[in-house]
Amino acid sequence: MNSINPNKSNMNKPHGSQSFWRTLVIMMTLLLSFSSEMFAQQAGTSRVSGIRSFDPYINGGNDFERMRLKDLVYEVQSSVYFYDNVVKTYGSTPVNLYTDLTGFIRLPQANFQKATIELITIRIDNPSQITGALNLNTLSSFTKLRYVYILTAFQYTLPQISQVVSFAGTNYIVVFKSEPGS
Repeated sequence: MNSINPNKSNMNKPHGSQSFWRTLVIMMTLLLSFSSEMFAQQAGTSRVSGIRSFDPYINGGNDFERMRLKDLVYEVQSSVYFYDNVVKTYGSTPVNLYTDLTGFIRLPQANFQKATIELITIRIDNPSQITGALNLNTLSSFTKLRYVYILTAFQYTLPQISQVVSFAGTNYIVVFKSEPGS
């Protein structure tokens, strides 16, 4: 006599069906994620995803890029200061440029030697200054530019600054540091 045991009713169902659906959902999610990222890059609206925290980056190795950035930031260099639409140059061949957010917006129109600048330091003193995107494409006249250093004088996080900085097709190393009270 065949009796049906209610405790064994799920034993004949294949266990792979749940695994199949779970795998399918994961694959679809990955596919949508990659395709939306590719679309954003093709549309020219990509965000800088490679912004690095300054201290861990320069202390994370001894390769040329890190050592050069450290040298540009900490050693005395020939520099340009561009604040309040006034250019002050110190030295004959400037490699550093210091500016604020207002100056950054005006850099394309500013008249000074841009061809030798390797590092641009952008200082942001308060959050109210951040009203739009920081578009790094405006820096194309800086032919030797390799580094962009963003420094905030208030508490700001890496994910927050990543939402503000935009670019398309640039190869700059972008570093960020928040120094409240500086």
